[in-house]
Amino acid sequence: SLHRALQKGEITNLDFPRITKTTYQLDAVEYVSTFFKDKAEDEEYLGKLKAECEKYGVKSLLIMVDGEGNLADTSLAVRTKAVENHYKWVKAAKFLGCHSIRVNARGNGTMEQVQKAAIDGLAKLSEYAVAFGINVIVENHGGYSSNGKWLSDIMKTVNKPNCGTLPDLGNFYEYDRYQGVTD
Repeated sequence: SLHRALQKGEITNLDFPRITKTTYQLDAVEYVSTFFKDKAEDEEYLGKLKAECEKYGVKSLLIMVDGEGNLADTSLAVRTKAVENHYKWVKAAKFLGCHSIRVNARGNGTMEQVQKAAIDGLAKLSEYAVAFGINVIVENHGGYSSNGKWLSDIMKTVNKPNCGTLPDLGNFYEYDRYQGVTD
């Protein structure tokens, strides 16, 4: 909700907890990785962000991860690199006290090829994240992921308690949004 102000540099993530609490009277935040993409492994920065949350009584819930590669890329090498690129966000989420990272199931190829790749990528990332107590949740974010059945079939096949979905009603496009959530 504050992405425009963050994009314009009017505020930073370090301002986010204060604004969330004092302006909106909310006590939880969700981050977007692209607004602190060079800080995922910077413990000093993450410590400051965590301290701001504690100062204002705001809980960090999740980090929406973008720009780290396609977890459903049909190339094993490219997909593996994307999975590994997400590791730093799993660690950052743990450090901040989040319960989850939100990811995308994006890739190029046929529906079946991308689905198979998504199963592999999400399973590997979820296996890594479980050791940190972090969930990996997939948003229906365009492409094949906006097909509720396609995405639910992936979740059933991955079959890991820390891997799930985060449905966005506005992102089902041609697929019935209510059926998508049901799926």
